[in-house]
Amino acid sequence: MSRAVRREQLNHSLGRTLAALLGSLPVALAIGIALGTVLPLRTEQRYLIGSYSVFPTWVALACWLLLATSARRAWGALALVSSLAALLGLLGLWLR
Repeated sequence: MSRAVRREQLNHSLGRTLAALLGSLPVALAIGIALGTVLPLRTEQRYLIGSYSVFPTWVALACWLLLATSARRAWGALALVSSLAALLGLLGLWLR
């Protein structure tokens, strides 16, 4: 195996790992905040469901990102999910 191929494989796994470790928590928090703003429940229940959903979402995102085929797809998926969560959170705030 040549050095260029080996370096490309190392960068590939490092990018996916960094996406899973560094990117999944902020996106999981954004999803929890979006759930807290969008659900049609009382305020206490919305915040409780939003905050309790962060940890399982974080774990699911980290596992999903580690299964991505490339680092570009992992970071692209994070960007897409975080933008959808931000849009959903803003929509929930606007509708209140």
